[in-house]
Amino acid sequence: MAYIIQRATSRDAVPWRNGRGVQYEVCADGPLPDGWSWRLSTADLSVDVPFSDFSGVDREFCVAVGNGVDLMIDGMSTRCGPGSITRFDGGSVVHASLIDGPTKDINLMVRQGSPAKHLSSHVAGDRITGVVALLALAGGARLSIDNHIIELEPLDGVLDLGTEVIDLAQGLIVALQ
Repeated sequence: MAYIIQRATSRDAVPWRNGRGVQYEVCADGPLPDGWSWRLSTADLSVDVPFSDFSGVDREFCVAVGNGVDLMIDGMSTRCGPGSITRFDGGSVVHASLIDGPTKDINLMVRQGSPAKHLSSHVAGDRITGVVALLALAGGARLSIDNHIIELEPLDGVLDLGTEVIDLAQGLIVALQ
């Protein structure tokens, strides 16, 4: 049992590259700002805002809390509802428009040419393995790891899971695999 429970309230705010918002680092495989091949973070969106340019990086975006976001990606609109995962090139021109209020979101960035990492959504009743980290979505989650019950509030996470088997008893999570 070597995993770490990370509460959302324990994360420090870090300004976006474009200065138009803040993110909260969850984990990465190397030092910030640029020594990583992948990194996982959360962000609060309270206004419509352009995303930072991350050319050379593949991105995945998930609305964790809130009604959703409309992402304009290189001129094409993509509606991102709660729990959905949207993939796009970090060099794309992206503008986020909120759908009926603020959101809390999950962001995965993977440098192109690095080993693949992806986000996946899971619901109560799922059994999950091969997870690097997981984050609870709106409403929180209750899960079991090796018969230990863990209660998570929205955006709380569990890190360094290794080969642990996760049984999701209640709620929704997004897993980094």
